[in-house]
Amino acid sequence: WVDYIQNEIQSMDKLINELLLLTKIENVDNIQERKIFDVSKETEMTISMFESMAYERNVKLSSKIQENIMVNGNKEDIEHILSTLIDNAIKHTESGNDVIVELSKEKNELIIQVKNEGKEIPEKEREKIFERFYRVDKARSRKDNRYGLGLAIAKNIVLLHKGKIKASSMDGITTFQVTFKK
Repeated sequence: WVDYIQNEIQSMDKLINELLLLTKIENVDNIQERKIFDVSKETEMTISMFESMAYERNVKLSSKIQENIMVNGNKEDIEHILSTLIDNAIKHTESGNDVIVELSKEKNELIIQVKNEGKEIPEKEREKIFERFYRVDKARSRKDNRYGLGLAIAKNIVLLHKGKIKASSMDGITTFQVTFKK
């Protein structure tokens, strides 16, 4: 019983922390601690944090990162967006398939794309997945400690940075794209 109670406490702690973060993001008018940083290096570091998770799930994690892209923003916010998208991609990719993280600068836009092979997101669901507590797969249980808040938090961070986030699925590839004006 003690193990069960500890597990439930950890689940509730995670849920509460995610809700607090979402509430904080939704009620902040400007980005805190803006500074110039190398988003290329930050992306590489964030990807490296997920290499063991990908290995354990037999998912190939690769990247295409344009070097030396400097941005003026909040490093922790960008890391949070990347972490959420990479984590979701790995968890929704079947064993033996690929997850690809791309970072590029085109004209005056910074573009982050996270692509994974796996079950497509139905077109009617693609906007709903950014709503809090929404999950495409209703069969997923709470035991996974997934509450449908990650993409809602990521979207709010993107909007706070005056960016755009969208999801698309085609031919077995799901792509999440985040675009920021530079």
